[in-house]
Amino acid sequence: MLRRFPRRLFFEAFYSTVLRFPAVVLAISAGITLLFAIHLPGLVIHSSIYDFVISDMPENIRYREFKSIFGSDEIIRIVMKNDDVLSPGSFAQIREITSGLSAIGGVRRVISLPEIKSAVDPAGRWNLEQFRALLAPVDLFRRNIVSDDFKSTSITVILESDAAVDTVLERIDEIIRHYSGTGSIYQIGMPTVSRALAEFTKNDFLRLPPLAFMVIAIVLWGLFARLRFMILPIATVGTALLWTLGFMAWTRIPLSMLTMIVPVFIVAVGTAYCIYLCSEYTAWAGDTSTSAAAVSGAFSHTAMPTVLAVITTVCGLGSLWVNRITAIHEFALSAVFGTLAIMVTALTTLPALLALLPLPPKTAGAGRPGKMIDTFLSGIVGIVLRRQRTALSIIGLFTVVCALGILRLRAETNPVDYLRQDAPVSRHFQDIHKHLSGCFPINVVMNANTPDYFENAGHVSAIARLQERLESFPGVDKAVSFADYLKLVNYAQNRFQPAAYSLPEKDYQLRILLNNYRAMFGEDMFERFMSIDLSRTNVLLMTHISSSREFLRLREMILAQIPPKFPGFVTWEVTGLGVVVSASSHLLVRDQTKSIAISMGLIFGIVLLLFLSGRVGLVAIGTVLFPVIVNFGLMGWLGIRLSVATSLIASIAIGLAVDDIIHYLVRYSREFKKDLDKDRALRDTISAVGRPIIFTSLAISLGFSVLIFSHFAPTAIFGFLMMVTMSAALIGDLILLPSLMLHLELVTAWDLIRLMPTLGGMSAGIAHELNQPLTVIKMGSEILGVLARQDGNIPKDHLLQVAGEISEQVERASNIIQSLRSFDPTPDFRTGRININDPVKDTLALVGHQLDLDNIECTVDLQAGLPEIIGQHNRLCQVVYNLVTNAREAIIAGCAERGVCPAGRITIRTGFRDRHVLLSVADDGIGIPPRLQDRIFEPFFTTKDSGRGKGLGLTIIREIVRKLNGCIYVDSGQRQGTTVTLTFPPETDRGLPAPCCIPPPAGE
Repeated sequence: MLRRFPRRLFFEAFYSTVLRFPAVVLAISAGITLLFAIHLPGLVIHSSIYDFVISDMPENIRYREFKSIFGSDEIIRIVMKNDDVLSPGSFAQIREITSGLSAIGGVRRVISLPEIKSAVDPAGRWNLEQFRALLAPVDLFRRNIVSDDFKSTSITVILESDAAVDTVLERIDEIIRHYSGTGSIYQIGMPTVSRALAEFTKNDFLRLPPLAFMVIAIVLWGLFARLRFMILPIATVGTALLWTLGFMAWTRIPLSMLTMIVPVFIVAVGTAYCIYLCSEYTAWAGDTSTSAAAVSGAFSHTAMPTVLAVITTVCGLGSLWVNRITAIHEFALSAVFGTLAIMVTALTTLPALLALLPLPPKTAGAGRPGKMIDTFLSGIVGIVLRRQRTALSIIGLFTVVCALGILRLRAETNPVDYLRQDAPVSRHFQDIHKHLSGCFPINVVMNANTPDYFENAGHVSAIARLQERLESFPGVDKAVSFADYLKLVNYAQNRFQPAAYSLPEKDYQLRILLNNYRAMFGEDMFERFMSIDLSRTNVLLMTHISSSREFLRLREMILAQIPPKFPGFVTWEVTGLGVVVSASSHLLVRDQTKSIAISMGLIFGIVLLLFLSGRVGLVAIGTVLFPVIVNFGLMGWLGIRLSVATSLIASIAIGLAVDDIIHYLVRYSREFKKDLDKDRALRDTISAVGRPIIFTSLAISLGFSVLIFSHFAPTAIFGFLMMVTMSAALIGDLILLPSLMLHLELVTAWDLIRLMPTLGGMSAGIAHELNQPLTVIKMGSEILGVLARQDGNIPKDHLLQVAGEISEQVERASNIIQSLRSFDPTPDFRTGRININDPVKDTLALVGHQLDLDNIECTVDLQAGLPEIIGQHNRLCQVVYNLVTNAREAIIAGCAERGVCPAGRITIRTGFRDRHVLLSVADDGIGIPPRLQDRIFEPFFTTKDSGRGKGLGLTIIREIVRKLNGCIYVDSGQRQGTTVTLTFPPETDRGLPAPCCIPPPAGE
């Protein structure tokens, strides 16, 4: 349970400092903002397919090894379309474009029709028609370099491993723009897709955060209808956003497709925190005379729930760190920092700003929207209290349906589908493979682990057979291999006779072709398909696949069907950037499961520490899991794939859903401790926090809704799913959580009884009672010692006097200890038939002498022949002891206030009236002020000085009395004394319905 006083004292001291120096606080905030703002020019926007890669996974390690042998497989294809690409004008343009591309730094090789013509016809003797005829039998060029109808051609740009890709793409754009008027021309490839991701990220950054601020401003105005409560939260959230962007620039975290969500996240979540704080401030503003007092009261009450909400949100976001995808790491780090920045600014900058402004004018009513929400919340309370079983059944059935949908959920990363279908890159990706081959490569590596293995003609023939088989797999548009180029070299050496487009049958012929291959196409084109030692070869598959599931399916098909047909090779490998991205995506489900498990574990631990109840922790976990199940179930039923973007929703939703749960539980705990009435506590809690929960859920949902307008399809889907998830979280917070909490004890006073000694340790009065006989015994022993050392005979009467006194004091101490046994705090609550007079007598035997010492007269009027009640002797002794102790302390306090101390009086009576056994304890002490009488049963509430009372006495008494089916009444007035009356049904009524508690007559 929360340690109330240290917590309250800390926050009161903290806000006392903030309110004394608000200008200093704002100056410090401005200084920090300036420090982060200095780094903003270093913020970069960068999105790439590599963002979706796990760097240390085996597939990526093998891919890097592949590139070290065969070079980069990143290619850019420039597609040109017109009526005839081999017309003189078109061919001249293609030659100019090829020349311009070759001059770009970072370009390793350009493969085009003019480049091929120069290689096979270095003298330039053929005209274009002869070249067309030459191309006809060459399968290498079909759907690779030129379409079957010669209306489309592809210029393939192969990049260096260390190429500055963005610079290369910009230079290509310049060339394309120069020739754009002569026909259709565009570029496509994985680098182009990556650049499109970066461009759309920039556009989203310029549009979405401002749009989010506009939406939030509307929400704040609709909630508070005051300019200050619209401007101040936006200023607070804007400050946190500047800190976060500066932090990202300082740590070199780029704005990518995922980290682009962070600004919107900060705006939405930060506004939610500010709504809680401002709502509490407006409530306090109506009961205080100064703005500083309102800020102090509001923030000291809401600071702890806000801090706890931030902790749980950080736990949810931090759990994403188990995911090994770089982009998710960067998102988690940025979002965690942003959440902490929100906490700092909301708890310092916002109260400082509010303290400098005058109190807002009081309003007459809540207005129509407020009344509608109050009516809605009243309906929610009615559902929870009267239709709970029906509501839980509906929620349970809906949860089961969603859980079944989770079984249909599939993980998939598709960079092309991340872009909207009308985006140029998406259109170009779909267009190229209609006439040519796709632009996403896959590499199939045959590794014989034997040098010069492919100097054998038979082994090279196996490459051609492999290539033919690979082209039959779905999604493969074209396969290009070392054998293709050998055929082309043989074709050129034999004067382009169609029959010569084949592989040599003899090894010596092959060795000649290998040398001519290097001479004709260069060493770089040789090493692109064959290792230097001729031990391994690469077959390049040009595909129109972009889906991770399709990449992995194709890889599994290749590895399952190809090796058995070629048993001579030692190892096989299917690699490429698409394969690496797909393998990383495949691990999303496993990492997501880990992330959710870690989040749940951390949240359970936090709730357990706060409320010392594992069952409350399980209820919190169940409430949090509900929106998560709804989210994933909806994705499964709608066919929405679990991608890098949508995988973030669960962790974000967990953190945000727990925020409202923490606010609810803290308020419910506070309300429940007032009178331990669950129904009333539920009503008052929903009435107090229901409105902020609704508006924070609305603010978060509408804040994230702006993501629907993102250029990225997954981000737009993310925005939609966050709205659905927060709506489900709202149902969980207002219906599921209250319904479940009605069946739990939320750290009641009865739990405290079992955790602490019954009397809270030996009181000063009891210590004094025991100390007196022990002192007398000690004095008697000392007298005996003195007498023993005296010379002569000791008078017999002296010895008898001392011995008698010692015996009397031993008996007195024994009686006190025996009385204390009546207060044994046994954990059981086994009841039996007892007479109410017995615990009164046993208690007075313990405290009666102390009352005499305090000059307090105790009048006891115990009615004989009372009906027995069902109770427990020990607990009733505890009740009487606490009542008498309270009466004694009230009399002493009255003496201190008046400065004189006449004899006090405590009157204890028992009786029977209206089928009830009555016990009353009355005193003529200081009494209870009317303004405090409503709080006397609240746990830990005390009017004593700090450290002199726990404030548990009356709370424990009431809980014990209720357990015995009794009632308690308090009649008091300031300086008029106090009378506490207990009523119990007699034992004879235990088989009947408990009679209504009847208050005692006035003055009794």
